[in-house]
Amino acid sequence: MVVHVGGDVDASNEAVWQRLVSRSAAIAIAPGPYVIDVRELDFMGSCAYAVLAQESVRCRRRGVSLRLVSNQPIVARTIAACGLRRLLPMYSSVETALAPPSSG
Repeated sequence: MVVHVGGDVDASNEAVWQRLVSRSAAIAIAPGPYVIDVRELDFMGSCAYAVLAQESVRCRRRGVSLRLVSNQPIVARTIAACGLRRLLPMYSSVETALAPPSSG
């Protein structure tokens, strides 16, 4: 399952973001990854990261890996600063996010 998003995510549309993330995650089937491509987002408020982290926990309980696609350094820095690297693994492309984890 791959979801491409664009625009801004902030407090004004947090409820819509939550619905988008949770409803699309519900469709993802284990063991496949649930990939969210945020490269077209212009802004991600802290609420966007919180929603992603919460959904990642729910996905893991079902055997689904939530994976984030971004090439924006600010996204990587925010994930690191918030201690979310394990919950929100980041990939540079959809192709790499969809690839099975390496066994070595």
